[in-house]
Parts: sequence; C-alpha cells; structure tokens
Amino acid sequence: MKSKIWYGLLAIGILLGLWNAYKVYSVGFTLYAKTDVLVWTLPLSTYIFFSLTSAGLAFVSSIPVVFGIRRYDIIEKRTVYLEISVLLGSFVCLILHLGSPLQVIYIFLSPNPSSPLWWLAMLYHVYFVVLLLAFWRIHTKTVSKALGVIIFLIAIGTSTTLGWLLGMTDARPTLNASFFSVYFPLTAFGSGIAAIILFSLVQGQLSDKASAETATELYDELARIMGLIAGVVLILFIWRTIIGGISSTAEEFRAFKHMIGSISYHIELWLGLVLPTVLMLLPAVRKSAWGKIAASFLFLVGMFAGRLEFVLSGVIRPLGQMAEGRPEFVSYMPTVYEFFVAIAGFSVMLLIYTVGTKFFKLETAPKH
Repeated sequence: MKSKIWYGLLAIGILLGLWNAYKVYSVGFTLYAKTDVLVWTLPLSTYIFFSLTSAGLAFVSSIPVVFGIRRYDIIEKRTVYLEISVLLGSFVCLILHLGSPLQVIYIFLSPNPSSPLWWLAMLYHVYFVVLLLAFWRIHTKTVSKALGVIIFLIAIGTSTTLGWLLGMTDARPTLNASFFSVYFPLTAFGSGIAAIILFSLVQGQLSDKASAETATELYDELARIMGLIAGVVLILFIWRTIIGGISSTAEEFRAFKHMIGSISYHIELWLGLVLPTVLMLLPAVRKSAWGKIAASFLFLVGMFAGRLEFVLSGVIRPLGQMAEGRPEFVSYMPTVYEFFVAIAGFSVMLLIYTVGTKFFKLETAPKH
C-alpha cells in the first residue's frame, strides 16, 4: 500500500511537469516570473542544483575506481545509479526552463566551440552516455577504470564550466567566475556525499533492515568528510559576504548586498552550512543514522536555496537600458508553474531511483 501511494505521488509530480510543458509550449514564458530582467529563475536554479549534485556523486563514485580506495566499493553501484537519476532530473528542469526540447536540439545543430554553453551541453550529453555504460558494466559485475576516469574528468569539467559560463560577463561581477569555478566543485562534492548518505540511510531505515551497508563505518567516514566540507564552504561563504557584501564599496556588488537579506541566503547559511557543521562536530550525532540523515538533508536544502540565491543575485538589479523606469532591485516570487518544474524534476529523479532500488540490487559491490 505504501509503495502504491509513493508511486502515485511521483506520477502526480510527473503529470504536473507534462502539464507545465504543454502550457509553456502553448502559452509561452508568461507562465513563469521571467521578464527581460529576471531571465533566470527557479527552474534554472533547480537545474543547477541537480547538475552539481550529479557531479558531486561522480566525485564519490570515482573514489574506488580512480583512487583505488576499495572500502567505497559497497556504495559504488548505488552512487553511479543515483548520478543517472539526478542527471535526468536536471535535464527535465533545463528543458522546461528553455521551454521546448527543440531548444536543446538546436544547440547540437549550431555548434559554437567558443561558447561555454555549447561545451557544457556537449559535456552533459557525453556524461550521460558514459554513465549508462559505466552502470551497465557495474551491473554485470565488472568495473571499467577507463569509464570511471572519464566520469571523474567530465564531472570536473561540468562543475567548473558552469561557474565559467554564469560568471563570464563583466556586467554581472556578483557572479564571479573565479570564485564559483572553485565554489561549485567543492559544494558539488559535499552535495554528492550528502545525497548518497541520505538516500542510502533513509532506504535502510524504511526497509527496517539493519543491513551491513547502513551499519558500516563508511558512512561515519562520509559524514566526517561532509562536515569538513560544510565547514570549509562556510568559511568561503563568510569571506564572500565580507568581500562582496560588506567591505566592498563597489557599485557592482549592490545586488549581492541586497541578497544578504533574502530568505534563500539565510537558509543556505544557517540550515545548509552552520547547522550541518555543528551536527557533524558532535560524535554522538555523527554516529547515529538519523543524525547523518538530518545533517545531509539540511546540507542539500541549503544548497538548493543557495543555487537560487546565486541565480537571483546576478539578475535582480536591472542594468543599462533595462534599469530605465524600474526600481533599483526587482522583486521575485516564483509562480506555481515554476514550482511545477522543480516538483517534476524531483519526481523523475525519485521515480528512476526507486525503480533502481527494486530491480538492480544497488547494495551489491561490483568486481574490479
């Protein structure tokens, strides 16, 4: 009965996404809160959240394959499959953000090697194909180190290129390319660790099985690493605030100074960074299953809010001719259709992962 309810909820989420796609195709982007100023909104930030989480999972799955740390073998198959699920969720959000799959096809038909957007599109499609091949090899009980290395390199490429793409224009110095090209891979790694902890341990708790996988010291080790990453990211986050939002007098950083008072900024800071860091510093909490689940969930919530803060900080202040007749900062409230995009992305990801847990024995360790 519980599984039927779960599949029913996911089906509703996917139907909302299909309805959204139909409405956008027939009516246009007036369904979103997009304007000529707010060109990036919740659908794009959700895509960034999924794509960076998938890259972080690639870093985790590379640990046993690329670096030869064999105690991570037990989570390798689950991690690679979760990568595929999350990546497909990101594709859903990107397509609904663009409005039509034809927009994605057009990128292939009009190659532009000088554009980071073109490279990002190519990297993600190669990444998806290689992931499918890698999972098939793992599922047949063998691992290809060559495919693992390719996945690792592509994950570095996608996470850094995304920072390059969004921060390449001098007109929006809030989106600093040099900062986000480092910040994105680091937070991606933390998100990947949080995701594998969350999905593995929640499944273990819901299945009422005290399996060796959920009881292993490996998850304690991953929790320590996640806590360390959250602490490092917190330091970078504070420095970003000091340099770009408090001590800087540059006119260009006024948008970020405005975002410091936003809800998304404080969710990322307090729920996504401070609280997980504190929880993972407490040995009793870190060693408990629910402590790790809570910390990983909060970290992911913070990263989700942080991606929205990042996107909005680059567009809420009109520039040039766009500023004529407008307030210094434009307000933003997601429409219900934008929420449908996020719901559809999560529903597709969760459905694919749920099917995988049922049919692919994700708890088995592959042979090297």
